[in-house]
Amino acid sequence: MGHMKNEEYKTKFIEFFRYVPYLKDEKTKVQRFISGLPLAFKDRMEWDEPQSLEEVIGMLKNCYD
Repeated sequence: MGHMKNEEYKTKFIEFFRYVPYLKDEKTKVQRFISGLPLAFKDRMEWDEPQSLEEVIGMLKNCYD
């Protein structure tokens, strides 16, 4: 994620899906999204075990609130 804000990271992540149309499994998408986050957020989200990309994006928003 680096110095990107959560909205930028989300947008870039979703844009990259154009290049991997074969990636359909929701759990894999969630794992890849989480893997790019800072460690503090990653640990928190992995603990909650989100089931969808929408859920994990909502959790990221809550991390910044």
